[in-house]
Formats: sequence, C-alpha cells, structure tokens
Amino acid sequence: MPEVRIPGLSSLIGQAAAEKTNFGILLLMSPPGGGKTIFCRQMITDCLDTGSMCIYINSSMTRKEYENLFNNIPDAKIKNLKFLNPYLVTTGNKESDTTTSINDPKLSATFQDIRNTIEEWSSSVTNTIERTQQGSTSTLNGLPKCDIILDSLTHMFTLFEEDKVLKFVNALSFLIKEFESLALITMSGTQSSNESILNKLSSIFDIVLEIEIQEDSDKIKRKLKLISIKGASSKSSSALFNIEQEGILKFESEVSSKPKLSICGLCKAPILEEPEYYLDMPFHHNHVKIYMKLAGAFGQARVSDAGPSGVIDAAFFFVDVVGLSDPALSVRRQIEKIEALNDMISHCDTFKKASDKRVLPTGDGMAIGFMLSPESPLQLGIDLHQSLKKYNTHTKKEDGSFLDVRIGIASGTVFIVNDVNSNQNIWGPGIIFARRVMDVGDGGHILLAGPLAESLMTLDDKYKSILNLLGDYQVKHGQIIKIYSAYSPNEFGNPATPVRFKS
Repeated sequence: MPEVRIPGLSSLIGQAAAEKTNFGILLLMSPPGGGKTIFCRQMITDCLDTGSMCIYINSSMTRKEYENLFNNIPDAKIKNLKFLNPYLVTTGNKESDTTTSINDPKLSATFQDIRNTIEEWSSSVTNTIERTQQGSTSTLNGLPKCDIILDSLTHMFTLFEEDKVLKFVNALSFLIKEFESLALITMSGTQSSNESILNKLSSIFDIVLEIEIQEDSDKIKRKLKLISIKGASSKSSSALFNIEQEGILKFESEVSSKPKLSICGLCKAPILEEPEYYLDMPFHHNHVKIYMKLAGAFGQARVSDAGPSGVIDAAFFFVDVVGLSDPALSVRRQIEKIEALNDMISHCDTFKKASDKRVLPTGDGMAIGFMLSPESPLQLGIDLHQSLKKYNTHTKKEDGSFLDVRIGIASGTVFIVNDVNSNQNIWGPGIIFARRVMDVGDGGHILLAGPLAESLMTLDDKYKSILNLLGDYQVKHGQIIKIYSAYSPNEFGNPATPVRFKS
C-alpha cells in the first residue's frame, strides 16, 4: 500500500486520494508559532520511514541546530537526509554559476547541489533495484523518491533579492517535475499577507495549505486548512492537530454531527432534490449551464462552491503578453516575461494606490477589476507602457527578451464570488467584454470599449486628445462593439490600426 508522506493530508482529502499524491509541490503558510518547522520535521521523518531520501533547505538554521532538530532519527535513516543552507553554501564550483539563469552564485550553487544529489540518489537506487531483481525473487516496490523541503521562502527573501529567489523556486519546480519528486515549500504569514508572492508563483503549486492558530483558554489550537488543490474541486476542508511533547503531529478531522444539505455552486441555495455535479461541485439542474459559461470564459478558472454573493458594475483592465505561445520561445524565457510583467504592474502607482481592485491571473497575463474608479484601468495602461519603454530599452527582439503586451479596457456587470482559494473575486459579462476588446488589438495597443471611453471623455477633457475612435467591430456571437484606441506619440499606445480591423 502506498504511504502518505504529507502530514494531515489524509484528514483533508481522504486516505485514498492522499495515497495517490506521490509527487508535486505543496505550499504551507503559517503565522509565527504555527509550527511550520515541526511540520517539515514530521514530513521528513515520514518520508525517511518510506525509504525516500530528503533534502532539507533552511537558510536560517546552522548545522548544529539542524542536528539538534533531527537528533532522534536513527543513523541508518539520517544518512538519507541532506541539509543545505543557501546562505552558507560555498561557491567554489564555477560551473554552478552558469547552469541556470538565477544570477546569484549561492542560489545557483545550491540548485546545482540539489540536482547532483537527486541524480546520485536516483542512480544508486536504480542500481540497487537491478541487483535485487537479479539476485533474488524479491524486488523493491517501485522507485523511492527524493523529497525536497524548503523552510522558509520568507526568510530567503530577507537574504537574497526577490527576483533571484523567484527564479530559484521556478528552476526548482522544473527539477521536481523532471524527477517526479515531492516538495514542500513554507512561507510565514497568511494567504492575504502573501498575495503578491502567490500571484507570481501560484501556477507551480499543486496543493496550498495554511495553518491557523486559535487560542482557547490556556491551550493553543492549531488547524490545518486546505486552501486549494490542482485538478480537483474547490471544496475546503480542515483538520485540527496538536503538537505532542515528542514533537509529533496528531491530526483529527473536523466532523459535524449534523448532516449537511448540498449547496448549489452558483446560487448558494440548498439543493433539496438530487444535485447535478460538475467539476465535483453540486448544482441545481438549471444552474449547471450558467456556471459552465462563466467558467468557460477563463479556461480552468472555476467559481467556488460558495457561489455569487452580489452583482456590481466595475471597470476592467485586461492584459496579456504578445507572442508568448511562439514555439521558438523557451519555457524559461516565457517565465521571465510573465515575471517581468507581474513585477512592472505591481510597481505601477495606479496599482499600488487602488484599494478597490481585484486581480485575476490568467497565465499569460492578468485581469484587474476596479470597483470605484473608471479612470484607473486606462491610467494603469499608461503607467505600464512607460515602464515597458524603460524595460525594452535594454532588450532586443532578436533574442526573445523584448516584452510586448496588448491591453483591453471595458466596464460592465459582474458577480462577486469566492474563487478557488476562498477569496472574494469577480466574474461575469463585464470582464469577458474586456477580454474581447483586448483580443482585437496587436502589440502596443490600449483599446477601450465605446461606453467606457465616451464616459471618460465626458468626465475630463484630457481624454479627448488621447482617445481615438477606431469604429465598430463585430466580436463573438455577432455582437457589434465600438472600440477606441488610446495613444500619445512616443509616450504610450499604438497609433496603427489593429490588423483585425483592417481585415
């Protein structure tokens, strides 16, 4: 029977599902005192018990502290545990500085050490299996993995530049997939406090967990919460756990004694009849198609089982990277472009000052909804173009590093819903409309839907000089929309008529 190497996972998703989680990347968030390091220790102990090798990465721990943390592990097993502190790693091997694009000698050397360790371990285990199969009738049940624990990402940001740490983690994610390893990465804080980093790294995590601390009299209660799991429904679950005197984690599922009615994933109302399921979520029979239309507008993004809680009007900024699907562009270059776009937007004044925004990553870009200001999407587009101009001054189109984007701006009605991470977000016709406007454009275009552009020109005369009418355009389902192009020569925008308009 497969072993569960992730503490508490079987309490969250069930024993059968947990046993199938043999490789992937987990993120564990916790406030101070939540028990991240003890959780890592438990996972390492469990992994060593299954015959796996572990690499423990901790940039705040000395060798002596590491030895004290694992002093109860027998010598026969501790030999399969490797400790690395990126801050203390030696960088004498010049090869390590050129094997990745991390551009930090210590992080690059750490990454190369991890790769060498996994390769040596895999080779030795393979040889052992071959000898066992040739020498007797008994065989090893499968190939033990090399598990990686990084504790913690937050501390690494205090020692190294953020962009280099992010490149290290992205490079590590490809290594984990290549060798089908199991990895745990921890971060201090909660989901809301780590929003910026999560937006940049969310695509690499297969499971996101969070530890919640509750104080009850003189006792501290800890709860492990499932925030999201890739490829499964968005049903949340949690399990209470205690840290025993021996440092062992003891989990218990939260079970309600009262039977619960299924709740419709769209309207939030109880389902009295037999529910219809889609993506493992229950719905009223007449709500499934409505839900599928909303979800289909954003590919794999799904509305959670909490359903919509209100309807509002908002203004939307939709951006994506032009040419990112070019087969000649390496995956690493694609990642660099997405990271560069995320970084530029996060540093734009309009983005930083807006307290009413909702951000939806879309893989090759993002959608941002502004609840209060109809001017914010256009101003963000102008800010971004000015940042792009500075960024591209040092790049060349020939080597694939030049970054080009297109922007669509519109307004309309949306639902307020809970997304797959149980955060409030926005979905609906208004944001779909912004994407259709963006799809009309080419690189450098900032396009606006007619109603929003005309309301801006009524609001302030300055917009009359930068908003230029392109004309009517027929989009999906035969809908005709009026489109404006925002540009100012040598400052922002693209004065050329989009190719789709010409055709």
